[in-house]
Amino acid sequence: MFFFLDSEIRQLAYNLFPGGNKPIGVLVDLFSITYEIRKNMEKRSREFGLSYGQYIALCVLSAQRDEMSSPSTLAEKMGVSRAAISSMVISLEQDGYINKYDDPNDKRGVFVSLNDKGRGKIKQMDPFFIGLASRLMSDFSESEINQFQTYLSHVRSAFEDVKGYGLTDPKMTGDKWYED
Repeated sequence: MFFFLDSEIRQLAYNLFPGGNKPIGVLVDLFSITYEIRKNMEKRSREFGLSYGQYIALCVLSAQRDEMSSPSTLAEKMGVSRAAISSMVISLEQDGYINKYDDPNDKRGVFVSLNDKGRGKIKQMDPFFIGLASRLMSDFSESEINQFQTYLSHVRSAFEDVKGYGLTDPKMTGDKWYED
């Protein structure tokens, strides 16, 4: 999908749909703001000496039982490829944020675990990211935040329903998706 960052490009996207298309407009705005937030988080993570993905990997590890995981499980939880997690694990291990252990049950397998330096890095970075989230949501009431979460859940659920369909799928006609 396109990332509509510039207001002129966003307006062009709106104009592509005669009579306007509110759902497209909302998605364009959603893509735009999430892209900008992600870009800023990546920039700020680099100021801490990690990529945003590496920070997330450390956070995911910290939430695991025993702060340990296989790289494939870590990749699945983060929604990234095994190749991406492999290079992340190498980098995080070289920088001393995680430890890597051979899997005693599988000679080809490994586990990675968070160590003190990794926990320290999370502790160092968390205040910024928690502060960012707090600031972004500071103008919303608790009720509005709950409603926003509900809306996002609806979008996620709808996306799960349609993500397997291709553009030429016969189940899609015009603006309607048809069930089997």
